[in-house]
Parts: sequence; C-alpha cells; structure tokens
Amino acid sequence: MKKTNQLILTLTVATMFTACGKTSFTEIQEASLAKAEVPAEVVDPVNPVIVDPVVLPSFKLSNGACNQDSSTKVLSCMSCDIPATPPVRQLSVKAQALVDSMYLACQISNKSDQTNFRPTKEQIIEKLNRGSDALYPDSNRTAQMELVIQGLTNANDNSLRKKMFGGLWYKPPYSDAFETYFGLTVQEAKSTFCWNGDKKTPTFTDPTGVYSIDYLNCQYNSDPFSCKEKPAYVTAQVYRNQLKNVLAKSISQPYVGVAQPTKSCAWDKFEGDDVIETKKLIKKWKSEGRTIAMEVTNGNGVGYCGIAAESSVRVGMTVAIGTYSCQ
Repeated sequence: MKKTNQLILTLTVATMFTACGKTSFTEIQEASLAKAEVPAEVVDPVNPVIVDPVVLPSFKLSNGACNQDSSTKVLSCMSCDIPATPPVRQLSVKAQALVDSMYLACQISNKSDQTNFRPTKEQIIEKLNRGSDALYPDSNRTAQMELVIQGLTNANDNSLRKKMFGGLWYKPPYSDAFETYFGLTVQEAKSTFCWNGDKKTPTFTDPTGVYSIDYLNCQYNSDPFSCKEKPAYVTAQVYRNQLKNVLAKSISQPYVGVAQPTKSCAWDKFEGDDVIETKKLIKKWKSEGRTIAMEVTNGNGVGYCGIAAESSVRVGMTVAIGTYSCQ
C-alpha cells in the first residue's frame, strides 16, 4: 500500500512538470494603450443661453397691368381708375362759335320773348351735333364779323348781347355781320336756340329769311324783279342752307362720337416694414407726379388706408403702398 501511494505521487508530479511547457506573450501596441483611457470626470451639462435671431427689415415689390374696366384693386382704398377718353366733338369753328354765342345770348331777356327758357350749352350742342367741317364749314370773317363774334362770346361783358338780343332784332352793322356769317337772323337764332331750346326743331323756328335791308326796301319799288342782292347776302344763303341741313340731320342722323383708344394703365405695389425703403419709394413716386395710397397692415395705425406721406411711416409698422399710372 505504501508503495502504491508513492507511485501515484510520482506520476502526479511528473504530469505537472510535463504540463508546464514554454508560454509566449503578445506585445500590446501603444495605440491600443492610448485607446484605453481612463474616463474623465463626469460634469453636469449647463443649459445654453438662447439668443433671439436678428430680424432685418424686408419688403416686396410687385406690379401688373390694370384691367380695362377699372376693376383692379391695388389697395383696399385704391383701384385702377382708367380715364375714359371722351369722343371728340364733331363741331366746326363756325358751329362752335354759334353754340358759344347763343348759350350766352339766351340769358338776355327781351320783351318779345315767347318763353323764359334758358337752355344749357349741351342742349344747344344737341341741336347742332352734326355741325361738322363737312356740313357747316367755317368761312372767312370780316373785321366786323370778328368783332361781333368776340363780343357775343365774351362772358365778362354782355353789352353787345344786350344790344343785339335785348331790344329790336335788327341792329346794323352788328346784325348784318351775324346774318352773313351764320346764315340766320338774330330773331331766328333767339327763337330756334332759346325759346325752343328744349325742343327738337329740324329747321328754323319763326323763319324770316336772310336779306339785306336794301334788298327788302327795293321790293316796294315798281319793279321788284330788278332788285339785286348784295354778294355777302347771296353767300349767306349758302350758309343758311348748310345750317338747315345740320338742324335736320342732328335729329334724323345724330352724330355718334367714336371714343378714342382707351389708355393703358399699370399698377405698382410695395409691401414691407423697411422704413427707409418705404420713404424712398414714396419720394420717388411723388417726383413722378403719381397719386400714392398707403395701407397699414401691422403695427401702430393698423387698418388705415389713405394718402401716403413719408412723415406717416414709422419704425415698427408694416405697410403697403400702391400707385398706378396710365399712358
């Protein structure tokens, strides 16, 4: 038994020595050592200070064409108001002189007046609306004719109108000049354009005819057929027929004026809170003679919409300014 134990011990020791072979070690690189750092001390995070961003003033410009029906709204208080171009009156110089003369002459009272009607200038124009250069052309004026026309159309001096329309109808040389230039007598003019100024009269009312006083006196001689009319009154018959035609056609074929081409308009608009740019633009548009409106959309005075002024623009306001122009 003792020998057996010694044998087991001997075998165990031999086994242990046999197991202890040569051991190899791998070198650790420095780079790996560097990675294996000791954690730093943990620090509690501090809340960062939040700084509000700086908002710079800004603006926006826009523009466009205005609708021809004036429906374009630039601002709540400004629309494109495209001016209508009225038709050009088709009146000759002579027709216009007759209108201007009779409008003022109809204001003069006369004991022979059939009515006290005082026509407007438009009513007289309506009677002569076909008095164009083609149908009632102007003719040369003598010095006396020019004097009469100037006197009758002078709104600040009615002395000649009273002399011719306030008493007897025949007042030479003034009535002679009137008759031989226009082609009707003073009485016919007063009746046609004043007493019947509100009526459609296709010819002269209360016609008397245009004749010189010498020719009329000659009719009472023994041989009236030998009477010769003055050349100025012979020519006046031509003007008279022209005027009759004008009175008739002004009713049957009234003149319809052709409107001129409508103007082309465009709008410009500024929106923003840049005070400097706002004032600069207002100043620029004013220098161009434009009408400018301003609407406050934010800040002091919000809701205002009216005439734009540089002095009304202040820091903190958001505005819209608008304008339009036509060509």
